[in-house]
Amino acid sequence: MTTSMVDDYRYVTPLYTKGQAADLIGVPRQTFRNWAVGYAYKRVDGVSVAAEPLVTTAGSPRQHSPTVPFVGLAEGFMLAAFRSAGVPMTRIRPAIQWLERNIGLAQALASQRLATDGAEVLWDFKHHTNVPAEREAVDGLVVVRKGGQQVFRPVIRDYLQRVSYQDGWVRVIRLPSYRSVEVTVDPWINGGQPTLASRGIRIADVLGRLRAGEDALDIAGDYQLSLSEVELLAAQAA
Repeated sequence: MTTSMVDDYRYVTPLYTKGQAADLIGVPRQTFRNWAVGYAYKRVDGVSVAAEPLVTTAGSPRQHSPTVPFVGLAEGFMLAAFRSAGVPMTRIRPAIQWLERNIGLAQALASQRLATDGAEVLWDFKHHTNVPAEREAVDGLVVVRKGGQQVFRPVIRDYLQRVSYQDGWVRVIRLPSYRSVEVTVDPWINGGQPTLASRGIRIADVLGRLRAGEDALDIAGDYQLSLSEVELLAAQAA
């Protein structure tokens, strides 16, 4: 099956460094780097294997330069969901490749098809692979409800509930690292930077003023926020 890719500039323009992307979705920086650039590892039989990148990158690879576009952040967010299910990434990789081939999208992790068809497609993969570890990986991601319907496990569904789609692709991610206030990233708003959903205000603008020593009450008044919202943002960023 021919695979297609998202090409809207708002999705493919580099917006984040790998470290920033890791922090936004709440995974270790080295983990995200491995997803973005690949890595080498040894199998149990001692054979060295090169693991290809799983996350879309673009732009200059120079240190501290943004290389992760929004579509890459969305892919990383769903990899974080799979990781949270406790399944080793080495076992998930073949399933993701199957997913991309059978959904017909090179960036299936960022596609709405993952939410609508992904569990069923991965369950199909389980019955096509002869590798026990790969079958176990699918069992770690997907469960079968009464009646035979395949669905993602609750921990993955929790991540999917933090995502909104537009035209078939992830449009908004509600960041899990902000628990008391709703902070989103959206490539159409503030250049994809973390934004207070209720007001459309960049989190960096609020925190910048706090770090400059401005009074939290004054900042709250200027942005029409409650004092508790400003204090919660400050506490989360500490």
